[in-house]
Amino acid sequence: MKDRWKAVASLLEEEFGIKVQPSYEGWGSGWDPRHLPLLEMWAKGEVEEIHPEARRPKGVVFNVVDLLRRKEEEVVNVLRHELSYLLGTHFPHWRIGQREVFRAGYVPTSFLVLFSVLESIKADERVIERNPSATASLKNRYKEILKEIEASYPHHQLALSFVYRWIGEEVPFGPEIRRLVEVMERPFREYLKEKDPQTSYDIVMEELWVRFRNTVERSKSLNYVDLLIDEARGRRREAHRGRIMTDVLKKLPEKVESLIREFTNAGATEMPEEYVGAVLKALGTLPDWMREYVHQMSYLDLLERDLRFLKHFLPKTLEVDVEHRGFLSFIFKGWEEEPVGPLREARSREDLTERDRRFLKEHGLTEGEFRRYKALMRSVLPYVDHFRRKFDNLLPQSEERWGGAYPKGRRLNFKKIPTEVPIRRGKIYMRRDVPDRKELAFELILDVSSSMKKEDKISEALRSLILFSEVLYRLGMPFSVKVFNENVYELKSFEEDYKEAKGRIVEVASKLGGGTDLGKAIAVGLESLEVFTKKRKSKGIVILFTDGEPTRGIRGEELKAFITQMKQKFPIVGIGVGPATRTVKEYFERTGISVDDISKLPSAFSFVIENQLRRLLSVS
Repeated sequence: MKDRWKAVASLLEEEFGIKVQPSYEGWGSGWDPRHLPLLEMWAKGEVEEIHPEARRPKGVVFNVVDLLRRKEEEVVNVLRHELSYLLGTHFPHWRIGQREVFRAGYVPTSFLVLFSVLESIKADERVIERNPSATASLKNRYKEILKEIEASYPHHQLALSFVYRWIGEEVPFGPEIRRLVEVMERPFREYLKEKDPQTSYDIVMEELWVRFRNTVERSKSLNYVDLLIDEARGRRREAHRGRIMTDVLKKLPEKVESLIREFTNAGATEMPEEYVGAVLKALGTLPDWMREYVHQMSYLDLLERDLRFLKHFLPKTLEVDVEHRGFLSFIFKGWEEEPVGPLREARSREDLTERDRRFLKEHGLTEGEFRRYKALMRSVLPYVDHFRRKFDNLLPQSEERWGGAYPKGRRLNFKKIPTEVPIRRGKIYMRRDVPDRKELAFELILDVSSSMKKEDKISEALRSLILFSEVLYRLGMPFSVKVFNENVYELKSFEEDYKEAKGRIVEVASKLGGGTDLGKAIAVGLESLEVFTKKRKSKGIVILFTDGEPTRGIRGEELKAFITQMKQKFPIVGIGVGPATRTVKEYFERTGISVDDISKLPSAFSFVIENQLRRLLSVS
């Protein structure tokens, strides 16, 4: 990393009092993992107040690639904006505001179109208060955004008008937008000066939103017309739009349909007001179910337009998630001094020694990896052979068998001759029977979150993983291995040779860290299992191991309901160790297995494999 970026990071660390790290991989931020559950509850408005230390991130990572062509002063001020925005954001108001407008019948993100612009400008006000020289750089940043952003709808234009006012430029939109900006100027300036988060939010909802919502209503009307224009234009349908929009267009009076087709090269914003009114009036005469369909399509289309707008005014260091009904929420991550990266980087053979290349060809591992794998394998080898013999006895063998009674063939059935010859039916031959080998695909998902660092859990878990893999490999049963924390990483796919995956398994111990997202792990595992089993027409099972409570993603009753629903596709077995036994029993219910000590994990895996193989054979 160049000294330039390290110097910038050091300057900002001193100024803001948090860790700042340059990166070539993207933007990010992280909080103390101990506070994450509480932080998420506070951000959603489920908890009114938490300790200030829990709200403050431990550090941020900035993307060097996005800043390469900027001057030193611009780089520093862009990052100041980002840090001021991140540290000054009162997260509950982002969710509460969306709830309020949603209850009033609006798309939740329409509130954020206004709020994100106001918060972004307010973050710059804080920067300029401490560093007046940053003014020019921050205003230039907005000028770049204004050149590339799309603002065809009134509520987008009104939100951007505040940016034009702040940078001192003329508002380029119509007279109605300019009039509203004039009326809202005073509360806008009050909002920028207000330090108290609650008072700021009250100004937004009581003085700014009440006028802003008129443009949201207008945008909704224009969007109805735009959907019909898109249909008349013959534009490729989005995934959520069906053929019903074609039927809606044809159901309109002929004059209205012709009017819409006149504007296929333009849009609703260029259509005269009386034409828009005529189209909306015609839509009102349609059957209720058609009007409701257009309303739903408009909701989704406006949501997508809002999200394209918002990407310019949200903190780059925070990822966002669009939840059910269009609520936007931030994703909070734990701060790691050495973040978890890819499980195994591709290696060039030229970088390896001749000995390593030979080991790689024979074992799928370099010499060092082979020694580490062998050390782990030594402790589980006796169990591997024992379990392989045990499970092999359960599976049908492929030796040929002869039986039955048939009128022709190559081998006589001597037991049938005394019966068949006297009655002249002649079924005195046998046929060869080769039994089908039943196949069961296993999806193993292993927790590698930060909690696995304690008490040498990962060593025992790795031994169990190797035992599981070696047994299934020797039985010829297809299996996939994934590990997860707040993300999911694949160690071995179903189609991949196990030899190729051994190196990734050895490296898992050095890649621990992060939170625990059970829901994401199960969803990803089920998806790959479903694809494989459909292709092979076989059965499958998911086995998930965890040692702690989920700290990310869905939790509580929502997670429990999700697991219950997913069990309708495939069996899902949860194995919990130590404190996680209660969690596993709660979420997986009858398919949850408790292990009081991690050394007993091999026995738990053995029990699950044997149980599933017996079920497979009994069903067959």
